[in-house]
Amino acid sequence: METMDDYTNEYYATTERLEVKLTPRIYSSSIIGTREYQQDRFGFQEKDDVLLAVVCDGMGGLKGGEQASEISVQTLLNDFIETEVAPHSYNDFLFREAKRLDRIVYSLKDASGKRLEAGTTIVSIVIADHFINWLSVGDSKIYFIRDNQIYDMVPQHNYKMTLDNLLNAGKITRQKYQSEIGRGEALISFLGIGNVSVIEVNRHPFRLNEGDMIVLCSDGLYKRLSDEQILAVIQDNYFDCQRAADTLTRTAMEYSNGKSQDNTTVIIATYR
Repeated sequence: METMDDYTNEYYATTERLEVKLTPRIYSSSIIGTREYQQDRFGFQEKDDVLLAVVCDGMGGLKGGEQASEISVQTLLNDFIETEVAPHSYNDFLFREAKRLDRIVYSLKDASGKRLEAGTTIVSIVIADHFINWLSVGDSKIYFIRDNQIYDMVPQHNYKMTLDNLLNAGKITRQKYQSEIGRGEALISFLGIGNVSVIEVNRHPFRLNEGDMIVLCSDGLYKRLSDEQILAVIQDNYFDCQRAADTLTRTAMEYSNGKSQDNTTVIIATYR
C-alpha cells in the first residue's frame, strides 16, 4: 500500500543534484510515561553518508512488546549496515525489511516455546544524497516540516482508516460509520501480524531542501499534542533541536494531567 497526499507532489524527487553540502542531524528523546514497561525502542545509524533512523512502539503482554520492538530496531540497523543498496533504491530495501521483521516478530516465542503473540509498529527514514525514503507500518507517525508548515506524511493503519475508505467509497452509511468509529484506533497492520500486507513506503525518493525537518514519533506524542502544538514547540526551539525533542516528551507528560501517559518517543532529523 503506497499513498501520499497531493500536497507533497511538488516535492517529489528529480534527478537534479544539489550543489550545497547539507548534513542530516539526529536528536532524540524517550520517556516511559506512566507505564510499567518501556516498549518503545529507537535507533539511528550512518553508513557512507547515508542515515537511517527508526522508532518502534511495541505491544504485547508482559515484556512481549519490548522484545518485538527491540529485535525490530536492532535487526533493521544491522541489515542497514550489512546490505549493499543501489542509489535511490532504499524504498525497496525498507519494504523488504518490513516483510522480514514481520516474520521475525511473528516467530518470537516465550520461555515455554509458545508463540509470544507480540507486535510492534514501525516508522523509519533513510536520508541519502539529498533524498529521503520512509517506511511505516502501524500507527506511529512521520511528520515533515517545511516553511513553518507541518505535514503528516503517512496514514495510521487502524480501523478508522478502513472505515474512512469504506465511507468514501459509498460502501457503508454514515450511521454505520458512527456506530463503528469507537473501535477506530484498533490496528489493522503491525509487525508480527503475520504476512503483513499494509506497508507504507514512498514510491520515489523525495528531495529535501535546506531547513527541512522530519519528526518520527510513537503515538504517545500525537495522542497528547496536536500537530500545531508539536510544530510550535519545534519552532520555539529551532536552534536547539535536542531541547525541542526533550520539550516534546516532557510536555506530553505534563499534558497528561496525572492521567495515564503512554511511552513516548521522538526523533527529530534536521537537514541543514
